[in-house]
Amino acid sequence: MSAGGFDPFRPPMIGSRIWEETMTAAEWCCQCTGQCGRPHAKTNGRCGTLHGTAHRLAVVAADPLATLAEAVTATERLALCESCDAGRRRAAQHTHTTTAAAHAQPELIDLTGDRAA
Repeated sequence: MSAGGFDPFRPPMIGSRIWEETMTAAEWCCQCTGQCGRPHAKTNGRCGTLHGTAHRLAVVAADPLATLAEAVTATERLALCESCDAGRRRAAQHTHTTTAAAHAQPELIDLTGDRAA
């Protein structure tokens, strides 16, 4: 790689302290324990993707529906590989959509006049 080129395995220029803290706490390994929908059975229930082994881990908000800007404390941030982050976002969005749809169901109206609806 040329000097000054993009290196995906280095910390970002902005937020590098938060990135470094999160990655160190994660031991440079994806912190997914199945939220993505996969059991990670081969790696004792935790994704085995290591940062820098052809994969780059991202520091993301622990709540998949929140933004990283909302994740203020270290417990509100995770280091996740791209695959696990995408999977947990899909699962969270599906749960959110399903829950919202269930609450949005209008009350059934009895059109027959019989009150046993």
